Amino acid sequence: MRVAGSRVLVTGAGHGLGFAIAEAFARAGAHAVITDLDPERVSAAVAKLPGATGYALDVTKPEQIADVRARLATSPIDILVNNAGVAFGGPFLDVPLAKHFATINVNLAGLIAVTHAFLPDLLARPAAHVVNICSASAFIALPHGTTYAASKWAVLGFTDSLREELWVKQQRNVSVTAICPGFITTGLFGGARPTKGVNWLTPEAVALAVVRAVEKRREFVMLPRAHRIMYALTAGLPRGVYRGLCRVMGVSRSMTGWTGHQQ
Repeated sequence: MRVAGSRVLVTGAGHGLGFAIAEAFARAGAHAVITDLDPERVSAAVAKLPGATGYALDVTKPEQIADVRARLATSPIDILVNNAGVAFGGPFLDVPLAKHFATINVNLAGLIAVTHAFLPDLLARPAAHVVNICSASAFIALPHGTTYAASKWAVLGFTDSLREELWVKQQRNVSVTAICPGFITTGLFGGARPTKGVNWLTPEAVALAVVRAVEKRREFVMLPRAHRIMYALTAGLPRGVYRGLCRVMGVSRSMTGWTGHQQ
């Protein structure tokens, strides 16, 4: 797919990974549409990207999503990147129920709501793309991050199912990609420890992978390379053996020291 000249809407793009994605698309010649919960972050991000536009958006508020879509009616988007997300670490019973629900509402329900609103516009384009930011935790158990992992497992299922539905309906002008990175140095996972032998990812590296995935119409991207190798080698193992390997590699304790974004 040709990125240059396209219009790209990125949710949660006021900072961190979302901004890096918007910036990477802008460098590739796309027009970035930045949305974020915080209006001040939207303004700051737009000021850094010449030609970008931005809107305050809470992805859990359908009326706000509808308003942003209406504002873009005369210049519909070609690419949607569902990036907005939250994470709350800690033992399951120690995390307030409200934060568990917030995780599901933002990471899953918000993503579905935004996609539901903008998919008709994408289907009307000659070529379009949906990118859902999942996580490596969509494949593994994540103690001290139970509902975060649950939301990402669900996002991956939604992504794969939507892609197949569009294929069945012969609406093949819209491609759908799942991006599944490990821990990223944005502060969201401060205090966490990556799997043994795996380094932290930078937002810029993940953002570049997103742009390339759209250009090449890739269905699935897992980062970093060590995660791809581990997934390929262990996918067929019995579940008990796989869990034991995750314990040995430190996956099961990766979130015990989480000190990430608290708000």
